[in-house]
Amino acid sequence: MGNNQIFFKSTPLYKEYLLLEAVEKNSNITQRELSRILNVAVSMINEYLDKEEKNGYITRNYKSSKDVEYIITDSGKERVKLLNIQYLKSALSIHNAARKDITTFIEHVIEKGFKNIILYGAGDVSEIILQTLEFDRRLKLNIVGIVDDAIDKQNIDLHDIKVTDPNNIFNIDHDGVLVSSYLHQNTIENNLDKLKYDKKKIIRLFKD
Repeated sequence: MGNNQIFFKSTPLYKEYLLLEAVEKNSNITQRELSRILNVAVSMINEYLDKEEKNGYITRNYKSSKDVEYIITDSGKERVKLLNIQYLKSALSIHNAARKDITTFIEHVIEKGFKNIILYGAGDVSEIILQTLEFDRRLKLNIVGIVDDAIDKQNIDLHDIKVTDPNNIFNIDHDGVLVSSYLHQNTIENNLDKLKYDKKKIIRLFKD
């Protein structure tokens, strides 16, 4: 389970999955550790544990008044499998919806006459754009370069494309720059303005 799955953290099923998965991995896990994993107050953990024990998914082994071992039952292991399938189904649905939105956006970019573009921002947005182009070969849009202001991202490869300094933009044969960041889009546009880059060639994925 990755920390990037923020859309599931507030749901009861997701919390149940996290708890049972954590107990299955470590029967000696503490309530404080569980509270951090579930992102809830320590005082609420007993309520979650009581519910899972009542449902027959875990048992408690009291080593002392303060030392408790949480043991997942066979029914609990089956519950984890079921929740895992439901989680993956939900995650896949969100992923497919995001890819569909990106596909529609790329089609609009192509319709505007762009063929060879540079991605400004070497993050998750660029990653899904590159994945979408690899997945759907009918989309005739070439990513000829990726640039990023962060020094620690420069010189890394993203889908076999080396990330470079934004000052390198004018050394790459292209017809547009796609602002591939939501959080830093204003900063990126300001940087492009400082570089005296043609505003007509700037492509925005996100609107203000």
